[in-house]
Amino acid sequence: MNLYEMSELLGCIFKGENKPVSHLAYDSREVEAGSVFFAIRGQDQDGHQYIEKAIEKGAIAVVGEEDLTLEVPYFQVLNTKKALAIVSNEFFGKPSKDISLVGVIGTNGKTTITYLIQHVFECLGVDSGLIGTNGSWVGQKIKATHTTPMSVDLNELLQEGVKHNLPYLVMEVSSHGIKENRVDQIQFNHLIFTNITPEHLDYHKTFEDYLFTKMRPFIQLNDYDQDKVAIINCDDDHAMDFIGATNGKILTYACQKRADVFAEDIVYALERTEFSLYIKGEYITRMTIPLFGKYNVYNVLSVLAYFYSLDYDLLEIVSYIENVSGIEGRFEYIKTSDDITVVIDYAHNPDAIFQVLTCLNVIADGEVITVLGAGGNRDKEKRKIMGKHATNLSDHVVFTSDNPRNEDPLNIIYDLLSGTSGVNYTVIVDRAKAIEAAIKQAKPHDLVVVLGKGHEKTQNINGKNVPFSDKIVVEEVIRKRGI
Repeated sequence: MNLYEMSELLGCIFKGENKPVSHLAYDSREVEAGSVFFAIRGQDQDGHQYIEKAIEKGAIAVVGEEDLTLEVPYFQVLNTKKALAIVSNEFFGKPSKDISLVGVIGTNGKTTITYLIQHVFECLGVDSGLIGTNGSWVGQKIKATHTTPMSVDLNELLQEGVKHNLPYLVMEVSSHGIKENRVDQIQFNHLIFTNITPEHLDYHKTFEDYLFTKMRPFIQLNDYDQDKVAIINCDDDHAMDFIGATNGKILTYACQKRADVFAEDIVYALERTEFSLYIKGEYITRMTIPLFGKYNVYNVLSVLAYFYSLDYDLLEIVSYIENVSGIEGRFEYIKTSDDITVVIDYAHNPDAIFQVLTCLNVIADGEVITVLGAGGNRDKEKRKIMGKHATNLSDHVVFTSDNPRNEDPLNIIYDLLSGTSGVNYTVIVDRAKAIEAAIKQAKPHDLVVVLGKGHEKTQNINGKNVPFSDKIVVEEVIRKRGI
């Protein structure tokens, strides 16, 4: 690609020397000789402030939204993020068209579903890639910085998948990724809708905007192309919005008979969930999954619907799912010698907290003791609902710090307490001490549930990431107490 070709893509007039473009950068620290720098406005930083630094480092052109005159060619656009998506897609050779891509969209369940799909492909002996919250596996593992990477990083990952001849790639698609145009040019073969409840309203401002944002990729599925499949949880209250939004082939899943893929007669236990599986009204098998809760039944049904759409033998797929190992930070549990069970889960929004604690109450033999905080600099309105669910569905709650970021942890806890009506809680700001106190309080047969951080290995305090792992703290407390 050269500057003239880039100007054609952006619909801009180009004047100057037509240099080849060797690199695309949206971070001035990543600029090198031959780069085009895209000045992006973010929540905390404005890339326009780093234009001079980018030019000093060798940028041959700049794309931005402000009216500027620079010493290098400057392309003024309405939306730099959208421009980056258009250019990066072309720069990396439109890689999504050469790989069968499934995007998983919804408030909860995305990480588990992508993990399960890649696990099944591995069992089948089929190479596949994964892009999501816990990292990316496209040729090699790459640490995740966003659930859905920036468009240039995403296209580079997809190109890497094409180079490795990966036939399939599964990715989590976040509302931020959609809203910020990261997937605008991406061609999905399959889309899975999990569920939707109010979330990220600090960013989206309204639930309607959040809902429409999630719907956008379904709207963009190729019109009436039967090779494009939308797999939709029809038990969700907004299922019809997604069904009505797409012109692709539709497959539904649910825990009721009206769905194409459905489960009946569900039985729960801490270490497994059992249900009867039906496809198009036909009984397939009695299935036992080593995953807890009804929400994981939905996750598994979506995966089965996906492989059904690919014409795989479902009994074979069932056998692989039944042998899946645990997913890091998703309902990991540790049993102590004193018969206390400690559960570590990523649930960090009202619906996820409600689902986990509701299911645990069904199987609990003793008390449920919950450790819960909330992220700072994020949607404050959800905190009171989180606190309400926690106190209503637990015998005792230890409210603590999560990732306070630049907020006072006590102010966050006060917000959590604003939804409570009982007195079945204590406040311990230090998260490690809160976890220790909850385990110390537990008696045989009790469940201690540590929610909010799951797989995360750091705690963000005053904008700095400090090493912290719920699992390591839990294991250390159990070791020290000899239980």
